[in-house]
Amino acid sequence: MNQPNDRRRKGSSLRRDPDYAPIPSRTRKVGLAVSIGAVALATAIVVGSLYNIQIRNGEMFSRYASDQQLLDSTIQATRGEIYDATGKVLASTSVVWDIWCDPSYSSALYNSQTLTGTDEAGQETESTVRTLDAAACAEISREITLRLLSGDGVSLDSVNTASAEYTQQYEKVYAALSSIDSSYQVLAEKVNNAVKESIEEYVSTRNAAQGTGRLSVSSSRTYQRNYPYGAFAAAVLGFTNADGDGAYGLEKSYDDVLSGTDGRTITIRNARGNAIADSSAVTYDAKDGNSLVLTLDSTIQEVVEKYLVEAVAANTVENRGCAIVMDVNTGGILAMASKPDFDPNDPNNYTANQAYLEELVRAEPELYGIYLQNEDGSYVTDEEGNRILDPEADYSGYFRDIMWKNKTITELYYPGSVFKVITAAMGLDSGKASYNTTLNCSGAYAVAKQTYHCAGRHSHGMQNLADALRNSCNIYFIQLGQRLGAQTFYDYFQAFGFTERTGVDLPNETSYMQYYTDQNMGEVELASSAFGQSMAVTPLQVCTAIAASVNGGYLVTPHVVDQIVDANGNVVQQIGANVRRQVISETASETIRQIMEYEVGDGTTQSGGYRAYVAGYRIGGKSGTSELLNMDRRADGDYKKAASFVAVLPADDPEILVYVMLDDPNNVNSDYSSVLAAPVVGNIISEIAPYLGIATDGIDRSGTTVKVPNLVGTEWSNAQVSLNIRGLAHHLVESTTDNTAAPVTWQYPTAGTTVPSGTTVYLYTEGYGGQTTEVPDLTGKSADFARQMLLAAGLNCTIEGDSQGLVQSQSAAPGDRVQLGTIVTITCG
Repeated sequence: MNQPNDRRRKGSSLRRDPDYAPIPSRTRKVGLAVSIGAVALATAIVVGSLYNIQIRNGEMFSRYASDQQLLDSTIQATRGEIYDATGKVLASTSVVWDIWCDPSYSSALYNSQTLTGTDEAGQETESTVRTLDAAACAEISREITLRLLSGDGVSLDSVNTASAEYTQQYEKVYAALSSIDSSYQVLAEKVNNAVKESIEEYVSTRNAAQGTGRLSVSSSRTYQRNYPYGAFAAAVLGFTNADGDGAYGLEKSYDDVLSGTDGRTITIRNARGNAIADSSAVTYDAKDGNSLVLTLDSTIQEVVEKYLVEAVAANTVENRGCAIVMDVNTGGILAMASKPDFDPNDPNNYTANQAYLEELVRAEPELYGIYLQNEDGSYVTDEEGNRILDPEADYSGYFRDIMWKNKTITELYYPGSVFKVITAAMGLDSGKASYNTTLNCSGAYAVAKQTYHCAGRHSHGMQNLADALRNSCNIYFIQLGQRLGAQTFYDYFQAFGFTERTGVDLPNETSYMQYYTDQNMGEVELASSAFGQSMAVTPLQVCTAIAASVNGGYLVTPHVVDQIVDANGNVVQQIGANVRRQVISETASETIRQIMEYEVGDGTTQSGGYRAYVAGYRIGGKSGTSELLNMDRRADGDYKKAASFVAVLPADDPEILVYVMLDDPNNVNSDYSSVLAAPVVGNIISEIAPYLGIATDGIDRSGTTVKVPNLVGTEWSNAQVSLNIRGLAHHLVESTTDNTAAPVTWQYPTAGTTVPSGTTVYLYTEGYGGQTTEVPDLTGKSADFARQMLLAAGLNCTIEGDSQGLVQSQSAAPGDRVQLGTIVTITCG
C-alpha cells in the first residue's frame, strides 16, 4: 500500500520547481564567455605585475625588499683632537647623551577615563580620555631637573632650586612631560654619562614601585665637541656646527682630516624594525679622524691674549685688536689672537661682548649701519644731513660675524710706517739705497699737487736710512720710492706677497686686496704707497713680508698645523717650512736687521720703538700709525687710526716676530703706535722670550743694581714697560676685581729701593698693602735649587759666597712670613 506513494515522493523530488524557468542557452554562453574573459584579464594583470616586479623593475623592488628586511646602522667616527705644540688638548670630542621621553606611553603622567557613547549610525562607541596628573608631572620634573643640574647625577642637594637656571630647566622638562599626546619629547641634550645613568636609575626604581604607573624615558648616544679653555685661540680653532661638521677656523679647513669616516653594520630586522641576531651580519668599522698638532703654543697664546685684551680695554679700541707671534724662518705661528672673540663651546652667544659690539657697529656705520627709513623708503637724516641708525634694528648677525672673524687674515688695513721696513728692503736689494744713503727732510715735500708732511710736521734734515726709519720720516721714504720707480716698487710689492693670499692653513683668508699696480700707479700713488698709506693689506701679509726682510730674504708660507697624527700617535703628515721664493739678498736682509734694532735701541734713547725694549735682549722693531682713509672721520675731524708695532728678536739672528695691531684706538693721551702698540709688544716679549730660551745680548748684569721706579697710579701694563726697560721683571698680583686698565695701587719692592738687576717687582691694582708668603727652608740646598724654591714662593734671591756650593744660611728665617717680592740673600759655601 505504501510503495506507490514512496515512489511518487522520490519522483517528485527529481522534478524542477515549475516556478523556475530554465536558463536560456544564449545567456549561458555569454556568462561563460564573460567568466573566461575575467579570468584571462586577471591572469594578464597578474602576469603583467609579475613581469613588472620581477623582470622590468626587479632590481628596484629587490632593493625595496632589502631595505625592509635589512637594518643598516651607522657607526659614527670619533672626530680627531687638536693639540697645541706642547701636547695640551685644545679641542676634543666626548660621548654625551640626549635624554627624551614618550609622554603618550607614560601612564605615570596622566589619568585615563573610558567614555561611552553612540555614533551617527546609533552604534555604541568607547573612547579613552587622558588628563594630566599635574602633581605627578611636577614631582617627576623636579627629580629629573635636579639630576640634570647636579652635574654628576648625585649631588642633588647642591642644586639651588631658587635659581633662574633651575626654574628654566624645570619649566622645559615639565612642558615636555606634560605633552601627554606626544610620543617624543626632548628633555635635555648633551648630558654626561653620570647624569644619564642617574636618570635611568630613577626611572627604573620608580617603574618598579607598585601603583605609580609607567614612565618612559630613554637616551640617545651622541657626541660633543669640547674646547676646555673656552674663549682661547677661538679665531684659530673655530668651531663645529650642530651636526659636528667644521664650521670655522681649523675645524673647517681640516674638516676632512678631523672628521674620519663613519662605519656601518648591516643585519636582518624584524617587522618592528629591531635587529635580529644574525651570524651573517656585516660590520664595517668606523675610521676615527686624525688629530692636529699645532705650532701654536698655549703658554705663548695665553700671554698674547692677556696683553691684547688689556690693550683693547685700556686704549678704548673701537674695532678690535689682533696679535701674531711667528717663527720667521719656518712660518710656524706660535700665537694668533683677535680680541674680543667668542667661546667656541657656545659660538652663537655674544652676550659677554654685547656692549662692546653694539658700540662698534654704531661707531662704524659705513661698515655695519642699518639706517632708519621713512615709509617711502628714503633715509631719515639729522639736521646735518647724516643718516640715522635704526635703534631697533637687529644687529645679531653682525655681532656673530664680528666675533668669529680672524682679524689677522680677513680684514684689510693700511699698515702705515711699518711698511717703511719693506720700502727700505726694496731700496737696499735694488741698489737704490744703502745704510748710509742720505736724503733731506725739510718738513714738507710736494709731489704733483700733493704736499706731504712728517708726523708732527717735523723737519729731520739730512739723515741716513737708519735715522729715517727711527724718525719714521715720510719724506725720506717718498724720495726713496721715487728712486725705485713705479715698476720696480710694484715688482717688489708683488714679490713680498702683497698681491696674493699668504696661503696660511686657515679658512676665510681674504683674496680682496687694495693696491696700485705698475699700470695705474702715478706719482702721488707711489709717494703715499712708499710710506704705507695707500695700499690695504692684511696683518698676516705684513708679518710674512717683515719675516722675509729679516730671515735672509725668504718668503715663507705661514702655517698653524705642524703635524697630522693618527689615533695611535703616528705622524701621518709633517708640515714643514715652505719657502715660496727669495725676495731680497742676505746682505740686504742683514742691513734691515741693523736698522730695525737701531729703531728700538737700548731703551734709553727716545726712539719710536724704545717702549718695546726689554733689557737683556737684542730687539728690532718698527711702529706704524696709519690713517683709516676708508672710514668716516672722528668727531674732532681727524682720521681714525690703526696703531701697530712689529718686533723681531734676537735682532742679529731673528727667531721670532711679535706683532700687535689696535684698530681705531681712542686713547685721550695719544694716537701714536709707539705709545699704544709698542708697550704691548714689549710686555709680550718680556714673558715669552725667557720661556722660549731666546738668546740674550750676552751682557753680564749680575752685579748691576737698579733703582725701582714709582709705579703707583700708572696703568699696570705701562708700569711693566718701565720695568722692562730697566731690566726688572714684573708680576701682576691677581685681584678680586677686574684688573683691566687698572692703575697700580701698591708695589713691592717699593719705589726708590735699590735692587739687583732682574729682580721681580710685584704690582697690585687694589689695596695699599701687599700679600705675604712663607719663607722656605733652604739649608743644604744647591744655590740654583734654592733660587728656584724662592721663585716658586714669590721671593727674589741674591747669592753670596760660592754659587756652586750649598746654602749655609739665609737672610730670612724659614717659616717667616714676608712680602711677596722680598729679596732673600743666601750664603753658599
